Amino acid sequence: MIKTVPTPGRIAVMALFALSSFGACLFLWMAFGGSSPMRPKGYRVHVAFPEATALANQSDVRISGVSVGKVVKLGRAPGNRTQATIQLKPQFAPIPRDTKAILRVKSLLGETFVELSPGNRRGPTVPDDGALANASVSPTVELDELLSTFDAKTRTAFRTWMQSQAAAVQGRGQDINAFFGQLPGFTEKFDRLFTTLDAQQAATSKAISTTAEVFDAISRREGELRGLVTDSQRLFATTHARNRQLAQIFQKLPRFERESSATLPKLTAFGEQAQPVIAQLQPAATQMKPAFAALKDLAPQFDGFFGQLQDVVNASEAGLPAFDRILGNLPPLLDAFQPFLRNANPMVDYIGNSKREVTSFFANTTAAAQARDLKETLPGSHGAVHYLRTSQALTPESLTFYPQPLGSTRLNPYPKPGSLDELASGLSILGTGTCAGPDVTPPSETIPQELAPLVAQFAFRSDGGTVARPACKPQGNYPGTSTAFPQLRAER
Repeated sequence: MIKTVPTPGRIAVMALFALSSFGACLFLWMAFGGSSPMRPKGYRVHVAFPEATALANQSDVRISGVSVGKVVKLGRAPGNRTQATIQLKPQFAPIPRDTKAILRVKSLLGETFVELSPGNRRGPTVPDDGALANASVSPTVELDELLSTFDAKTRTAFRTWMQSQAAAVQGRGQDINAFFGQLPGFTEKFDRLFTTLDAQQAATSKAISTTAEVFDAISRREGELRGLVTDSQRLFATTHARNRQLAQIFQKLPRFERESSATLPKLTAFGEQAQPVIAQLQPAATQMKPAFAALKDLAPQFDGFFGQLQDVVNASEAGLPAFDRILGNLPPLLDAFQPFLRNANPMVDYIGNSKREVTSFFANTTAAAQARDLKETLPGSHGAVHYLRTSQALTPESLTFYPQPLGSTRLNPYPKPGSLDELASGLSILGTGTCAGPDVTPPSETIPQELAPLVAQFAFRSDGGTVARPACKPQGNYPGTSTAFPQLRAER
């Protein structure tokens, strides 16, 4: 560290260095649009913009693309506006009072400047530190507002195009640089090409005239050309929709070539062996010729069918995705049925095991309800009379009431499925507890006196007062359960 007393020369050098640094900084500040505090203010006008979020201090003020001033101050104005104070160069001041102002964007980066459109130069002008009327300020048209004017399909296509461009250039910076590096050589070769074409001017003129004749012939066949373009567009659209399938095809193409190389010799040997068979089939092919001729006559009908099939295909483009969404939402719906089905399935299985009995019940009910008498009629009736067929087993229990089950009782409230097949050998019962019950004569106190002799006559034997009964054969456990009666439990 120098601790000596500075000499006048050193002080002069330091002062000169400080002044030069200050002058350089001031020059750079003013060169980049900054204002000097020692410079007098120029002609200023206040403009209130409705939207000025991207406007900044020292932004350009232009007239017909020429920079005429700067924005020197930003502030708030009534009506939720941004008040910009602009300072114009002396040669462009003052501006007419009917001057129009609007914010413009220099580039896609969003850099904004003020564009002035002078009105009548001979009319009244805006005074210094005055303001343009709000009616003279046009609303700003942002890029997003411009894009929002397009319909949804166009915006989607533009977004897809921008994303495709981004994907196309992503990671290709080196390739793009290499392209620009090769561009001079390309232009040089292009110059040689034009030199050669100039030397062959006669041949080039003839080729161009021939091309004109080609385009003239194409213009005379406008319908065919339109059909070609339409079909090409449809082909490219289908190719675009199947790009993944095409990519898979090209990925599997090498394997296909290897397998084809191994298969073609075998096919050649097979063709040599099939040659005699083809020769024998030749007469049959000759006889099939009329059938193919008839099929040719049906071709227009098939063509119309397949032409209308395209409408079905177009409708399926929207219908199949909707059906796919329905199928996708179906599993949760089926899961919601699980609690109900776990309780319903046992009942359905029980009815299914007893389907013969259920069918017999409805069949017997129908037969009993459809009986009618065409000959005999009841008093006061007109025409045929319907009557109900009924049947009842002749037992003491069916004729009167007993305080306890009799030993002849063979009732079974839970017959197993198919039990009626055992009718000839005797029906099984639920339990054998009632088989040991007593046989008693009809209690005359519980029935009318005139009915008691009839019950004893038709339901009891005359030898000892017993009742004819089948064998006491227990049914056992109900099929599928561990008890004598059926049990229904929810599935797990």
